[in-house]
Amino acid sequence: MTSAYVGIAISITALLAVIALIFKFGKWYGEVNSDRERFSKFIEEIRKDIKDILGRLPPSSTTSASPIQLTELGVRISENIGAKTWAETIAQELIGQTQDMTPFQIQTIAFDHVKSFEPDEALLLKMQESAYESGIDLKGVKNVLGVELRDCLLRMNQMRRSSLDK
Repeated sequence: MTSAYVGIAISITALLAVIALIFKFGKWYGEVNSDRERFSKFIEEIRKDIKDILGRLPPSSTTSASPIQLTELGVRISENIGAKTWAETIAQELIGQTQDMTPFQIQTIAFDHVKSFEPDEALLLKMQESAYESGIDLKGVKNVLGVELRDCLLRMNQMRRSSLDK
């Protein structure tokens, strides 16, 4: 009979061990699911914060596609300030400097010129109004002038804008 008691004791011990193991597994599983839910909420908060940050950034007048191009906003700014007409006038002054240059070098000349030039009062007023209406700073407007000047110089040197990709 003692062996029967020992067998029953072992069975009960094994059953209790299995029950304890199942309980621990259930508790662990619940914690993992809880962590997943907290992590999902955390990721959603991060996404919301990033969208808020991006929403506060001013719109861009140019896109960093290769080569740099005007966005729809940049095209509107260009039309509002007469950037193409301005670029044609300035390109006449710079064309001699751009002979035998690569498209990238021409782009550098155009953007350097725009960074350093001081617009007359009429153009400055148009640039300021356009910047204000578009929610950008003057640098964004000057980027539009740089793209238009580069494109004009490329045309005058019989190059295409797509050649900047090479």
